[in-house]
Amino acid sequence: MKLPGKKQDFAFLAFVALFSVYQQGRGKLFSPFWDYNVYAYALDQFRRGANPYIPHGFPFVYPPIFLNLFSRVPFHWLYLAFVAASLIYLAYSIRHADFVVAGALGFLTGGAGVGGILTGNFAIFAHLLIIALFYAASQDASPHASQRGGNAAAKYCALAFFIALFASIKIYFLTYAVVFFFIPKGMRYGFAVPVCVALATLAQLALEPRLWTGFETLLRWQMLAQNDSGLVLFGILEQHVRALSTLEDVLFYELVVLALFAYAVDPLRGRRLMAAENENVRGRLFYVLAFCLALNPRMKEYDIAPFFACCYVSLFESSNDAHRMDRVFFYAVPLAFIAAWIVVKFGHVYYALDVSWFIGVYFVFFVVSLRQRALRVSARAGARQVNSDAAATG
Repeated sequence: MKLPGKKQDFAFLAFVALFSVYQQGRGKLFSPFWDYNVYAYALDQFRRGANPYIPHGFPFVYPPIFLNLFSRVPFHWLYLAFVAASLIYLAYSIRHADFVVAGALGFLTGGAGVGGILTGNFAIFAHLLIIALFYAASQDASPHASQRGGNAAAKYCALAFFIALFASIKIYFLTYAVVFFFIPKGMRYGFAVPVCVALATLAQLALEPRLWTGFETLLRWQMLAQNDSGLVLFGILEQHVRALSTLEDVLFYELVVLALFAYAVDPLRGRRLMAAENENVRGRLFYVLAFCLALNPRMKEYDIAPFFACCYVSLFESSNDAHRMDRVFFYAVPLAFIAAWIVVKFGHVYYALDVSWFIGVYFVFFVVSLRQRALRVSARAGARQVNSDAAATG
């Protein structure tokens, strides 16, 4: 989509960024990185031989593999290097892309990006690294870059490693393996990742049974007793609707997401091609990435920020001058979240933000799903027309 006025777009992006910072409040701004502090405290307790799963402030809800991997290294420097490497590689991979403004606007929508960074949670940087690697690999694998096929294979191996590593710590990162099924010759990566995660889980159950029990107990306590079940449908159901069990909540949530994805992509009939390899269905890679993020029923700010960014980039790449409503959409969604925050701040209607997250996530995903379906149907009709013309002339 050609932006009719770059100055206006950058001005609006700056406004959303400043408002996102302001809406975090002084408490978060002057006491940031509490998730990082939780990591550091738990690792210190583990080194001392104490139980890191005893609730202390924010609970430590990561499996024993996190403790065993990072207790033997200077965690402060390792974490800093990981954050820097993720951000630098993201900037490097999209340096020539024309969707940076759209992606940044999605990332900041609802204050999710700023809130996620302020927590210092490693997940937001892990999401950005994986998304950047997938985008870079798709560029190397495009027909116009055939000489870089080896680079794409190396990036896919790196992706499989990082997805397996992060999924061993936060299981929902396993959903990124779905993207491999849309890559030619990607099945081996798609199956290797869950196998590696399963082996890591079995090793923890066998070698650290006491710590694993503590981890499961604390995670269940945080989700159910502390109402920390996320910001989307699953979290809303867990907090306000007690008629369904947790399993029923999850199944209902996943059915909604899967139905939207099947409607848009039709994975049983569609070709397994990445975005850069299928110019007729633009933005498909970022849509599939958004789908992988949406499969997590316990989406938090550090998950929603990259989700919105992927949705916005997918819509941007599939837009043109004829889609005037896309521009309204780019502006309206962040403004709707700002309006919801104002209602909460001054009207004290605290459900407004819950409703805005619930509606916003599914509305955005629904709109992008509609665009992907329209492109897929159009591409299929165009292919049939080309085949019929070839048969007539032959």
